[in-house]
Amino acid sequence: MNRLAGKLFLAVLTALFCVGRGASFATANQGSAQTAALAAAQAADAKPHGPMPAELTKSLDSKKLKEGDSVSAKVTAELHMRDGGVIPRGSILTGHVTEAKAKSKGDPQAALGIVFDKITTPDGKQMNVKGVLQAVGPSLHSNEPAPSGSIGPGMMAGHEGAGTGTTPPPMPNMNQGSQPSGPMLNGQSKGVIGIHNLELGENSVLLSTGKEVRLDSGTQMIVLVEIE
Repeated sequence: MNRLAGKLFLAVLTALFCVGRGASFATANQGSAQTAALAAAQAADAKPHGPMPAELTKSLDSKKLKEGDSVSAKVTAELHMRDGGVIPRGSILTGHVTEAKAKSKGDPQAALGIVFDKITTPDGKQMNVKGVLQAVGPSLHSNEPAPSGSIGPGMMAGHEGAGTGTTPPPMPNMNQGSQPSGPMLNGQSKGVIGIHNLELGENSVLLSTGKEVRLDSGTQMIVLVEIE
C-alpha cells in the first residue's frame, strides 16, 4: 500500500511539474510576442530623418535680425526617404531665428540661432519638420566644370529599426558645368567648414568673436531634419 501511494504521489508531482513548465513556456512566448509587437510599433512610428543639403535664399546678419524673424533655404538635392517618399530638389525649408545678437561689452561673442519648421515642395505640398544645423559652409560660385563624382542625388534615413538608421550622405546637386569655389558639404559634414571666425555651438546657434554673425545668400547648410 505504501509503495502504491508513493507511485501515485510521484505521478501527481510529475504531472504538476509538466503543467508548470507548459505555463512558463506559454508565458515566455507571450512575452516574446509582446516584445516583437512593441518593436514593430516603434518601427511603424519611426519618423523619416537625416541630413538635408540646402542653401540660404537670402543673407542673414545677427546685428539686423531679432528672435522670430523668418529664415528660408532651398533644398539642393532630390531626397529619397526610406518610406518611399521623395522631397524634390528646389523645395523650400522655412524656419525662424531663435537668437540674434551682435558682439558687445556684455557679450564676448555674436550669436545667430536658426531652426527650421516646414518644407514646401515645388507643387505646394507642405510638411512640418524639426530641423537644426549640422554644418555650414561658404556659398559655391564658379563656372568651371564640376569634378567627376561631385553631382548626385541625396538620401534621408527613415523607417529603419527604430528610425536610427543611416544612408549614404546627400551631396549638393549643383548645376552641370559649375565647380565649387570652396569646400562642398555633404551629409557627413559637421560644424563650420571654410568660413573664418565662425563656429557652430549648441542648439543650432552660430557663434563669432567678430562684430556680428553674417551669412551670405547661397551659404551652404546641412540641416538635420526630422519629418513630423
